[in-house]
This record gives sequence, C-alpha cells and structure tokens, in this order.
Amino acid sequence: MRSDRSLPVLAFAAILACGAPALASSCNKDVAVRIEMAPGQTCWTYRGAATTFVGDFSNGQAIAAHMTGEAADYDPRTGQVAKVWRPRDPNVEGPGGFFFGDAEAPGVLTFRTPSTGTYRFSFSPCAMWGAPGAVRICAR
Repeated sequence: MRSDRSLPVLAFAAILACGAPALASSCNKDVAVRIEMAPGQTCWTYRGAATTFVGDFSNGQAIAAHMTGEAADYDPRTGQVAKVWRPRDPNVEGPGGFFFGDAEAPGVLTFRTPSTGTYRFSFSPCAMWGAPGAVRICAR
C-alpha cells in the first residue's frame, strides 16, 4: 500500500522517464559560438545556451576558462523543483590532438596552449546542454 507521500515521487519518476529521450537527445545537439576578442582584450564572456566555444589562440598563451550553468534540483520532501547555478566541467581540444580537462576547481580550467591554432572548449555534463550558462575565457 502506497502512502500519499509517495505520489509526488512517483509523478517525478514518471516525468523523468518520459523526459529521458529528450535529455539524451540534448547531448547530441552541439551549438557552437565563436570566441572573438578585440585587439587588446584579454577576456571574452558569453551568456546563453551554447555547448561549444571555438577560438584561435597563439602558442604559449595562458588560458583560463570558467563555466557555470543552470540546473534543476528536485526536493522529494516538498515536490518542488528549484533552478540553481552549478559549475560545469570544462574541457578543451586543440591542434595536434591536444585535449585537456583537468579542472583545478569546479568549473575552472587553466592551461597553456601548446601550439598556435583553433581550440574548442566544451563542458559536461551534457544534461546541461541547452540550459542557460555563463562562460568566461581569458587569454594572456
């Protein structure tokens, strides 16, 4: 016999089950934004729902990327869903097979570019793809 308290949990489970294909498909939708810094500018900021950030950097530049994004927290005691901002796990790919994803702190990635070329910043979890986010990439 179920108690009345189990109904919100069952309802939420049903929503998740129905939404699972939608969440999975969001992981396949790559939305790229070009990183464009004006001469003399050292940082670039983006707010929106992009998943990939692409820019050209020179050999030896010190790069710092900070990423946060909107997520949803479900409280089974109240049945409420609250929007919260959480760190995203950034990673970067670059010329010659370069890949780096070892964040020093939640949502923060710093590295030195090993060569001149195009770098692609992305993040996980992909469940945050399509949700609002904030990205700041600085190059010195």
